[in-house]
Amino acid sequence: MYDAIVVGGRCAGAAVGTHLARRGLRVLVVDRARFPSDVLSTHFVWPHGASYLSRLGVLDEVLAVTPSHEQVHIVNEGVALRGGVPEELLRKQFRALHGDDDGVTTQYFSVRRHILDKILVDNAVRAGVEFREGCTVKELVTDPDGTVVGITDRDGNTERARVVVGADGRNSFVARALGVAKFDERPRCTFAYWSYFDGIPVGEARIHRRGRLGMAVASTNHDQTMVLTWGPSEWAADFRADVAGNFHRALRLISGEVADTVAAATGRERFYGTLDQAAYLRELHGPGWVLVGDAESFKDQCTALGITHAFRDAELAAEAVAAWLGGVDRETAMAGYAAKRRGQNAAAYYDYVCTLAEMKPLRHDEVQLFSILRGNQGEIDRFIATHVDVAPVSEFFDPSNVFLLNDTARETSDRHAVFEDFEATYLAGHTNPFARAEAEATR
Repeated sequence: MYDAIVVGGRCAGAAVGTHLARRGLRVLVVDRARFPSDVLSTHFVWPHGASYLSRLGVLDEVLAVTPSHEQVHIVNEGVALRGGVPEELLRKQFRALHGDDDGVTTQYFSVRRHILDKILVDNAVRAGVEFREGCTVKELVTDPDGTVVGITDRDGNTERARVVVGADGRNSFVARALGVAKFDERPRCTFAYWSYFDGIPVGEARIHRRGRLGMAVASTNHDQTMVLTWGPSEWAADFRADVAGNFHRALRLISGEVADTVAAATGRERFYGTLDQAAYLRELHGPGWVLVGDAESFKDQCTALGITHAFRDAELAAEAVAAWLGGVDRETAMAGYAAKRRGQNAAAYYDYVCTLAEMKPLRHDEVQLFSILRGNQGEIDRFIATHVDVAPVSEFFDPSNVFLLNDTARETSDRHAVFEDFEATYLAGHTNPFARAEAEATR
């Protein structure tokens, strides 16, 4: 009899298993994969994600093989900003969520999943977790009143536990077996394609936005660089008609400088892609079960927060589950988890990401805001913190704050040049550059 069985052993599952085991609970984690192995993921980890890895005790192990930085470049319609997530905002968030700010770091990185997930699995085992690789769950075991009390794998082995945690991703078997429906679904999203290149110098991450296209460049493991591009889902079919050609065409439309750098580099792997980025929420818990990570909530990749949020949710869920198994009423124990996962800030950020994922061309006033930020490092850093869900969206985008920023920028002499470039850009409208006629015209 286990205290907890965790279905899914990657970021969310290995982390929640580790936290529970460190609280003295007997934990079984199962995953159908074997490790090390890759999984479809753009594998970016923001500073709060790195901070959770520090709290898990594996940050140094990750950094030993992964380049890291503190500053990131964000370029919107030619308006370039460079900044990082302020340490004081990170500490404030951790104290609010967990009551302490141990392990906080301002570093970020892009770590391949065959490296990260193996580190997390080994760490879970060291913490006392029983980990079963290559184990596929066939069904959930329930008692007569419907409470989940265990699992049965495809070999017919049955294991029982006081709680089953579903940490098995977007296509969660646990959620489907329980009939936990999705709600607040947002079908408008992005498509994304990426690959890995040799010959690009290690450097700070770059995130560009031009018209309805986005691009990211990030140094990763094995002296390689991940290059990613994305756009609105309604363009996906045309993009797929020539993935390699349209990948480089997209880079050229977004940034000629980056396109030249990537064209001179050597591709080392095939192109990876995802078309299904539709966002949703699911209920967090019920009799004998809890959902964590993408199993309970998924958002578009455009802010690259999937892994970071998986670590956050794992620690929050472990705190609540430990209280529940320690004798606190389930509803009471899970109330804090639900409040932090579905509170006002979480709802506002969900809306923020889902709106970005529609990839509508930036309005003139939005470009003006980015122009205004230049020269104000404190506000640049606060914007980045807001963009990656460290500071509340409502605070940065509050009308009074935007008014003050506008007032501060009255003496900015070069702001008009930004709009000349913005108005002239080819992608300022809604034209699909990958449609056959447009593609031929831009070859």
